Amino acid sequence: MLSFLARLNYNYKSKYLFTASVRRDGSSRFGPNNRWGNFPSASVGWIVSKEDFWRVTPVSFLKLRASYGITGNFEIGNYSFRSTVGPVYYDFGNTLFQGRAANNLGDNNLGWERKKQFNIGADVYLLNDRIQLTYNYYRTTSSDLLYNVSVPVSSGFSSIQTNIGELKFWGHEIGLSTTNIRNNRFTWMTTLNLSFDRNRVEKLSTEKTNAIYQGMVNYGFYSHISQVGSPVGLFYGAVWDGVYKNQQDFDNSPKYADSQVGTIKFKDLNGDGKITFPEDYTTTGTPWPKYIFGLTNQLNYRNFDLGLTITGNYGNQILAHYENWLTNLDGPFNVLEEVKDRWKSPTDPGAGKYGSVQQGTTYLERDRWSTRYLKDGSFLSFKNITLGYTLPLNVKTIRSLRVYSSIQNAGLITKYPGNPEVNTRNAASGSSPGVDEGSYPVPRTVSFGVNIGF
Repeated sequence: MLSFLARLNYNYKSKYLFTASVRRDGSSRFGPNNRWGNFPSASVGWIVSKEDFWRVTPVSFLKLRASYGITGNFEIGNYSFRSTVGPVYYDFGNTLFQGRAANNLGDNNLGWERKKQFNIGADVYLLNDRIQLTYNYYRTTSSDLLYNVSVPVSSGFSSIQTNIGELKFWGHEIGLSTTNIRNNRFTWMTTLNLSFDRNRVEKLSTEKTNAIYQGMVNYGFYSHISQVGSPVGLFYGAVWDGVYKNQQDFDNSPKYADSQVGTIKFKDLNGDGKITFPEDYTTTGTPWPKYIFGLTNQLNYRNFDLGLTITGNYGNQILAHYENWLTNLDGPFNVLEEVKDRWKSPTDPGAGKYGSVQQGTTYLERDRWSTRYLKDGSFLSFKNITLGYTLPLNVKTIRSLRVYSSIQNAGLITKYPGNPEVNTRNAASGSSPGVDEGSYPVPRTVSFGVNIGF
């Protein structure tokens, strides 16, 4: 990669601020037709509280700011624009011979993914800086996305990496810091961060392409969908509707070709009286929270100090992929405890969540993505609690001595059956997020320590 950079800073009377820069970057990862990209940016700021006309006593500081810039993404593999050749084996007369064949389709027009971002915000300090408020609104457009696009099978390949589509992101970010109490003995300070983030697919590969499917594949169907006019990477699947409890329920309900009494039941979304895929698939949930927040409290009383950090989000779902394995009734596998209350007979239908154990019949409920896999991902996490004590010293060689104890991941409030912060897979493209694949859980850590200042 080769880059050129120019930058200009201007400050007039410490009230009017201006910054501008321009980059020209070239990367050998892109095709010869689009190897270079130009990325300008600019920002302005106005400290209103320094103006002579400012007479608002409670507001000790007020700054208005705005910025706009373009950045580029080149995070793809080397030689992605080239058609590379690799070794393959061919069978001639039951004998293997080594040859060479193309590994991928190249694209000489492969170029930079561009992100245009606009920000506007304000910083306000009140009551001698005891209350500090920061607000930021952002709007981002990502275009010419680096993406693998499906191509006709007749080409001999499944996809080609190229520049397609357009995504928009926007949201509000709020930060609030307060000094609640401050005197010679006791100090209490609070910091709150809150963000509301949204996104939408504006354009896909071609005008005829309205949706693309990503994520994990079960029986030929993906777990996520991105379609024009909707957020990227929504969950995609069937709507779970219990199990066929008895013959009467089976006869009066829409059925899949392999359905029988005791198997899982899905809703007939297109109203044709039967269960077919993908006709009865739909968007089933979102991995994107409605808002994300963080709260920190710091208290000091004489030589004692106590810190508490809380984080959380609200409004998203998680695809519990681990249930795909832990509900496998077709063999000697470990399963979830609640599977004990599965359907066993028309007179013992169980809780109506899991179907029968008949060999070969449970693939429907395990391998068809449905709302049964979706869980509420909202949570409130007590990320850190730290208690410390600073010893009063009168020693020349040691300036300060503080002992402390800390608990990491002290507690969690959530409806999710595990830890909603762990294993929520997010692919490099960000197109299939919010999947829990069941890795090692987040541990709770208790530590003790000493800080010595010389």
